Amino acid sequence: MVQGLGIRGTARVFEVDPTTVLQWLVEAAEQLRAFSQSFLHNLHLTQVQLDELYAVLRAVRDGEVSEDEAITRLARSPHWVWTAMDPESKLLLTIDVGERTLAMSQRVVHQVVQVLAPDCVPLFLTDGFREYRARSPISGRRVTREESQS
Repeated sequence: MVQGLGIRGTARVFEVDPTTVLQWLVEAAEQLRAFSQSFLHNLHLTQVQLDELYAVLRAVRDGEVSEDEAITRLARSPHWVWTAMDPESKLLLTIDVGERTLAMSQRVVHQVVQVLAPDCVPLFLTDGFREYRARSPISGRRVTREESQS
């Protein structure tokens, strides 16, 4: 988000309601997914930065909870917004929502590898989340397209 702030902090910075920030995130995720499917492919990158953010976007998008309820639920049962970006160009490669688990970290890496050129093997940078290191294809080395698909 903005300067490492959460939803409420971002709302204060932009002087808007937290539900507005939550809606921005939902809309951004939907737009990125549509853009990515159409335009991102055969990318040649040297680095990919992976990160996870706190949110309850999927439930809001699917209409399962109101925006006010989503803000309330953040503290009780959060989901994570997973992002991957090229730190040099600031291109957002993928965004996904899920639990903070090994399976989700591998899913995000798989999504990234799908948009890379076949001969591209970038360095993956993380925040040190331990599941990236535990049996992950990016632990301590570069991942190939074939590894990500297995």
